[in-house]
Amino acid sequence: MAACKEQLAASRLSLNGIRALQAVAQQEHYPLGRALQRWLSCRLVERLKMCPPSELNKARGSASQAESRTKVTLTIDMVTDKGALDELVQMQSLAYDVPATSSRGKALRTVQFHSPDLLLQALGMAAPLRNWCLSRRFARKDGSTPARVLLEWLCDDQGSTCYVLRRHPTGELVDVAVREDEVFDPLCHAYAHPLVRKTIPVASLLRLMPACPASLRWCPAGVTGILAFDERHTCGKLTLTLPCCVVELATNEVLGLVEAAVDGPVEGAPDSGVSGVVRGGQ
Repeated sequence: MAACKEQLAASRLSLNGIRALQAVAQQEHYPLGRALQRWLSCRLVERLKMCPPSELNKARGSASQAESRTKVTLTIDMVTDKGALDELVQMQSLAYDVPATSSRGKALRTVQFHSPDLLLQALGMAAPLRNWCLSRRFARKDGSTPARVLLEWLCDDQGSTCYVLRRHPTGELVDVAVREDEVFDPLCHAYAHPLVRKTIPVASLLRLMPACPASLRWCPAGVTGILAFDERHTCGKLTLTLPCCVVELATNEVLGLVEAAVDGPVEGAPDSGVSGVVRGGQ
């Protein structure tokens, strides 16, 4: 009897393409989450392959690092169902950030990461590919060799640059790398003073973002209420955000900082690497 029931079920599936696809989908855990993970990782790699344009202020002839970087984040947008992000969150044991789940009456979903490396891990990237994404050197036709690093950075009114290496779990301290001044010697192709790593209070960095700009943020489309879709299949925009800066001069120093920040253990950091307490699917 059991064999007859199995054959009958198989025959029904063979006559119904939709049911056949559903049966295949049920055999794989988190199919939407895995598809979203693969799409985001491939799209990010393609984006990071592109050599950044030169933004040095040649009119003034200045070599200030502050003038070589006008953007502080890299973003990738896509349209996806809410259920796809829910599956990715569950699959990777992530968590939604509770304070950022509502804005203007819309049910937002935000996953906040403590570092860019943790976001790349959530996308299923192996260590070699993560290192490639975090820091990469390019060669332009004019002979310059800029580097793009996925690292937070700040610039004050005097043009001094501060690289944010790590935020402490307490939220009160931050590890940074700064120079005594930004004087650059074009003959030696080096700064007069090296980067020095320090631990300082977060309150001393007035322009520091409240959280590391490494996140996945989903917002429902404006027609959601009109179409009255099932909540799981609600369509919206997903935005991947990572800190980013382009370094034009003395790139070896900054690349070394990124490698040290990734290799060094983060004491006391949560295992999940994300904030919030609401688990996936909430």
